[in-house]
Amino acid sequence: MYEEYFNLAGSPFRLNPDPKFFFGSRSHNKAMAYLHYGLKQAEGFIVITGPVGTGKTMLIGHLLDQLNSSNVVAANLLTSNVEPDDLLGHVLSAFRIEPASEGRTGQLEAFEDYLFDQLNRGRRVLLIMDEAQNLPHKTLEELRMLSNIDYDGTPLFQVFLVGQPEFRDTMQAPEMEQLKQRVIASYHLENLSEEEAREYILHRLTVAGWREDPIFKDDAFDAIFEETSGRPRRINTLCNRLMLYCSLEKQHEINADVVKTVVAELHEEKLGADSEDIPSDDAKPAKTSQAAKTTKTASTSRPIVKTGAGMSVLDRLRAKREGGELAEETQQEPEEATLTDVASAIAAVIDDDEQAPISSDEVSPPTKPDTDQGNLRKSVMHSLDGARDELKQAHESVKKLRNSMAEMKKRRTKKQAEISASLSQAEVLLNDIRNAWR
Repeated sequence: MYEEYFNLAGSPFRLNPDPKFFFGSRSHNKAMAYLHYGLKQAEGFIVITGPVGTGKTMLIGHLLDQLNSSNVVAANLLTSNVEPDDLLGHVLSAFRIEPASEGRTGQLEAFEDYLFDQLNRGRRVLLIMDEAQNLPHKTLEELRMLSNIDYDGTPLFQVFLVGQPEFRDTMQAPEMEQLKQRVIASYHLENLSEEEAREYILHRLTVAGWREDPIFKDDAFDAIFEETSGRPRRINTLCNRLMLYCSLEKQHEINADVVKTVVAELHEEKLGADSEDIPSDDAKPAKTSQAAKTTKTASTSRPIVKTGAGMSVLDRLRAKREGGELAEETQQEPEEATLTDVASAIAAVIDDDEQAPISSDEVSPPTKPDTDQGNLRKSVMHSLDGARDELKQAHESVKKLRNSMAEMKKRRTKKQAEISASLSQAEVLLNDIRNAWR
């Protein structure tokens, strides 16, 4: 709307990242240097993090714009809590790979064929995972396993992980140790400085064909930085509204007073909600209640246990123990339950009038001690049977995984033999050509 009024070639402050508007601040240039370093190393993981709105997506777009497609085949995968079993399917889709057969084995075979084909063409394969903070630990481990595919020690698949600051906490988890060892460089994006914010605004205006209409006064730049803290996306939002305001009011100068007026309008447009309802990018999380802290502490070390009549007795006991005893021990690291703990918890629940309902075949009139003992043994045996079934399923999963790895090894050996044969044929052909010229 205001583009025509100010004779601009386009919108200078669109929120949608456009690589042509990339501004090389000190922080962004350093992050770009790490990405190019990773490309040169051609192996391992590169991790880039930064708060919301600092320009991570713009950074990736600029990198993709610079890549030579004859040397690198790249795909940008925007993730949203991808489960490990679904990861390979998403990767294949990102590179537009169609597996010849269904199932994980067919997907792995198609992916390996694709990697070897790109190797034969002199190209490497790069996957960029955006919003990496949404990935579960098991999915990240699956990604690490995929990155292990190589040919005679030459990596065929490289990954860049891009995410918000909490992804750094994810990488510090004990189960991420193997992945951490594969990270060759990481960098955290920072906000623009006050001088960089001024240059950023002028840069985007210039790219859009700005001819100093409207004029930005020095105090306007100061007010913009004070309001946005140098966060690029916030600067875009505010400057976009400043330009619109000036076009509607037919003003050709932006000063501190204009900035304050527009900022006040933006605050009023939050649908009448309190500031607590619409947190800003920098908003600090609300204080967590003691119960919430307890839940968070327990969930980091033990699996989430569902509650209800469909649970086994042992599961209900574990849930009750976590809900009761852990609430009193939030300052201590939770420990794994022992058989003694389970027996104590079972005894406590039997005496508790508020215990969770259980199935009818587990309930007997509590009139005789012997009957109670029998019910106790029955409940424990029922839980042990369930645990035995789970172990059997885990064993089957491990067996399938080993079979898949064996198949991968066979295919890799076959591919290596094919490549070696091709190289030998090429060498024979070259020798024939040399002899013909003599």
